[in-house]
Amino acid sequence: MLYGIQKHLIDEVWDEVRPWIAAACKTSRGKFDENDIRIELLEGTNQLWIWRTETAYAVGVTCIANYPKQAVCQIRIVTGRNRAEWQIPAMQTMEAWAKANGCEAMELQARPGWWRGFLRRLGGYEMTHLYVEKRL
Repeated sequence: MLYGIQKHLIDEVWDEVRPWIAAACKTSRGKFDENDIRIELLEGTNQLWIWRTETAYAVGVTCIANYPKQAVCQIRIVTGRNRAEWQIPAMQTMEAWAKANGCEAMELQARPGWWRGFLRRLGGYEMTHLYVEKRL
C-alpha cells in the first residue's frame, strides 16, 4: 500500500529513501539532487510517498504546480523494485490524493517504457509531448 509521509516525519524515513531519491536525481541532468528534494519535502512544497510490502518497495515525490488556470499534480520521482505490484495502485492513490487536493490533472515526464508498459492501460493519460534535451 502507498503511504503519504507527513513533512514532520521526513527525517525519520530519510535514510531509507535517500538512496532511491539520489539515484533518481541522477537522471535530472544536474538540475537537482537528493538534498534539494529533501529541502522541498521539509518545506512541504513536495510530497513523499512510500510503498512497502514484503515483495515490493517504491518511493515517489510529487508537487502541486499552480498554473494560472488550474492546479496540477506533478510526479517528479517514482522508483522502486517489483513495480508490477505497485505501479497501478500507487498511481491511483496519488491521483485520488491530487483530486482531493484540488488538482485538475497529473503531469509527469516518464521514460518511454512507462508509457508503453502501463500508463496507456491505466487510462486517461495521453502522450502529448516528447521531452528531449541537448547539453550545450
